[in-house]
Formats: sequence, C-alpha cells, structure tokens
Amino acid sequence: MKRIPAILTLALSALDIGVLAHADEGMEQPFFGVSDGRVNVPTQLQPSAFYRQKERGWFWYETPVEEEPEIELPSETKPLKQEQMEQKKLPTFKPLSSEWFRANLTKYRDRAVDDPTPENVSRYLYLQRVMLDKAERFTDVTKQVVMADPILDENGRRPIATFGANALDEQAELGMAKVAKQLAKEAGLWFFYSSTCTFCIKEAGVLKGLANAYGFKILPIALDGLPLPDNPFPNFTVDNGQGKKLGVDTTPALFLVKPGNNGDVIQIGQGLLSGDDIVKRAVVLGYRRGWIDDSDYNGTLKAKPITVDQTTLQTLNDDDLNRPDVLVSKIKENLRAQQRKLGQ
Repeated sequence: MKRIPAILTLALSALDIGVLAHADEGMEQPFFGVSDGRVNVPTQLQPSAFYRQKERGWFWYETPVEEEPEIELPSETKPLKQEQMEQKKLPTFKPLSSEWFRANLTKYRDRAVDDPTPENVSRYLYLQRVMLDKAERFTDVTKQVVMADPILDENGRRPIATFGANALDEQAELGMAKVAKQLAKEAGLWFFYSSTCTFCIKEAGVLKGLANAYGFKILPIALDGLPLPDNPFPNFTVDNGQGKKLGVDTTPALFLVKPGNNGDVIQIGQGLLSGDDIVKRAVVLGYRRGWIDDSDYNGTLKAKPITVDQTTLQTLNDDDLNRPDVLVSKIKENLRAQQRKLGQ
C-alpha cells in the first residue's frame, strides 16, 4: 500500500473545511436560541475524526481489526432436534415380558413402599403375581425337559435318592484309598517341624496313622535340630536349608515328594491338617501333576465328571453363537461323548 504524502493530506483536510463553510452560508441562524423549525446547523465546525484522534498518529497505517469468527457450540450443547429426541427415548418392551418386569416392577414396588395406599400396594401385588406365575410355568417346563433328557438330568451325575448317594460316597472312599495306596508306593511325605510346636506333636500322630493305613514313608525334618517330645520319629533329619528353599513359614509343613523324578516336590499344606485332608490333597495335587491317571482319579469323585470341556468351548465361533441349534448340538455331543467314556 502506497503512502499518501503529508502535503496532500493537509490539502484534503483544508478542502473539507471549505466545503463545510460554504454550506453554512445563506442559512438563517436561530434567534436567541429559538428555532424556526428548520434544521439546526451547528455554528461551529466539528473537528474531523482525524483531529479528534491525532494522538494515534498516522492511523491509516494501522492494520484493520478483523472480526473474530463466531465459535460454534459443541453439538451436545445445541438444542436437540425432534428426531434426536426420539432417538434418545428409552427402548420399549413387550408388556409384562421379562424385560418389562426388570425395568418396571421395582418402580411399582418402591411406589407401594413409599406411599402404601391400597391402590399402590394392590397394583404391585398383582404384577408380582403375574411374574411369579410366569416363573412357576418356567420351572414346570424345566422339570419336564430335564426328566426327558438324561444329559441334563443331574441324577446321572449323582443319584438323587439318599441310598444311591450313600452308595456313591462309599465307592468314592474306596477309590480314594486305592489311589492313596498306589501313590504311597511312588511318593513320600516330608514333615517339617519344630520341637516346641504343639501342632507338630499332634500332626506327628496323624502321620503315623497314614503310614500304617496307606504305607506313606515319612521323612521328619527338624527346623531347630531337635526331636519332638516322646521322640515319635527317632530317625529325623536336621534342616540344612531345605525349609527356606521350599518357603516354609509355618509348622507343621507337609510336602509330597516323588523320588527319582528330578526331585519333584508338591506342597500339601502348612499348618495342622487331618488325615483325610492330607490324603485328598495328595490325590488331587498328584493328579494335576500327572502322577495319577484319569480313570483312577474319577473313581475318587462323589459325582461323575460330566462337564463341557475347554476343547469344545474353544472350537465355538461367531457363526455357532448366532445359530442356537448348532450351538446346543455341539454342547450336547460333547457331554454324550463324556458319558460314553465313563461307561454310561
């Protein structure tokens, strides 16, 4: 932008004053301040904008101030249109359906509790009656389906009749004793104790009984290097760091050890345990370690292990989940295969 010479600026200002002076000629002045109704023209020239703002200097060189654009409010602060309001409405459910009861029954209940008028209480009780009737019909059909399907019938896993359940319990106890004796031939028990530990004295008597009943070999290890009172295990050994290595924090502490298998050691427990607990833990943990096969282990259970295995669950895909008949068919076939495997 070219600069305007100062002389030219002054000339333009003088011309502006002259024009205003000539415009004032020929116009009558008001008589002692009384107007004749015509336009009142000021007797003195008003200074131009330039002179009124002379302190600002050559203001025509200033950069014009740009108006700030109007900031648009976020969409969430805008008023919602009718269509948006309709989209935000809560979903509607079929009247008296399960979804409807989950969404509305508590409202009727709270209303009846907060304002227990006969009308409010009656409304809630009648709605509750409808829900209970629906649940009863569902229960009745469930019983019919279970009785007609041996895979769903829990009687196939464990007898419902008391004498049948007792018979299965006896069978499981015999299976447990059988597996414990087999395990005792291959594994022994390390018994960490302290001579001043009262629980260790009691545990020593329990271990003596297990040794007699199942043949478990017991290796007593004295953490303080001293024998127990009455010396029930005269052939004890002194701890040489084994307890610290195995993480023994409390006495008595028991470990199941299988010699000749790279020193395989399984912690049975720390603290006083009964003989039954020691045997059950040894069998379960031995099975998990692979020392006991499936057939022998299943004989120790009080309910047949007919459950959907992880292999079947991992083979299910999105298409199966979208086709209920296919999904149920795969689950049913898996359970039938397990029944056949158990000789059912």
